Amino acid sequence: MYMKYFLKLAAILAVSVFFSCSPASKGKSAGNDYCKCNEREGIMEIGKCKKEILKENGKNLDNPEFQDAFWKAVGDCN
Repeated sequence: MYMKYFLKLAAILAVSVFFSCSPASKGKSAGNDYCKCNEREGIMEIGKCKKEILKENGKNLDNPEFQDAFWKAVGDCN
């Protein structure tokens, strides 16, 4: 009986992990981090922060799904 619930829970967790690691999810997260750079003090600190985000995600920027989600998140910066 417990095995049945355990298997359902494991399946749900596997699906949620899969979708949270998708290129779109990573792109949105990176875009949000990029936006947070605007909260830094001074133009040099903002520039360094944005450069670091782009550097960390350099390989992912080749993925169109990542790019779309990244630039959508950046476009929604407040």
